[in-house]
This record gives sequence, C-alpha cells and structure tokens, in this order.
Amino acid sequence: MENKNPSLKRARSHEPDQESPRMLEENSDLTPRFKLIFSTVAVLTTLALILNVLLAAFGDNSEQVKAAVEACSTTYMMGFGAIVGLIGGKVA
Repeated sequence: MENKNPSLKRARSHEPDQESPRMLEENSDLTPRFKLIFSTVAVLTTLALILNVLLAAFGDNSEQVKAAVEACSTTYMMGFGAIVGLIGGKVA
C-alpha cells in the first residue's frame, strides 16, 4: 500500500554522498603535465626492457650488440628509478 500524501512520507536517512569520478579527477593532484611525463617515462622504460631482452635473446655476440644491450640495460634501470621518483614525489 503506497502512501500518496507527501507530508506523511518517511524521512530518508542521510547517507554520505559518493563523489563522482569526475569530481575525484578534479580533486586529484595529477596534472596533465605529470600524466604526460609519467606515461612517457613508462613507455620508454618498457621499450628499453623489451629491446634489451630481444637483443640478448636473438642478437649475435658482436661488440655493437653488446653496446646496445648495455645501453638498454642502463636506460630501463634509470627509467625504473625515474618512475619510483615520480611516484614518491607525488606521495610526499
């Protein structure tokens, strides 16, 4: 049985309003510049790691391949350090 008198309706409990995803994004400290830098570092780190594995697996033992593997190793290690630094800088 439905009550048609609006003055007799039960009061609804006030539940905390959840923020919409758009509101959460606007309150976020992640600026578009940070997102661009972070994604660029992440992509370059991933590419260097993949290239390093491919060169190590399928490359010959020439000096050029060894130099390329060493460069890729240095690049992805620095990339991981940069990712940790970027995340740590945003947390602090």
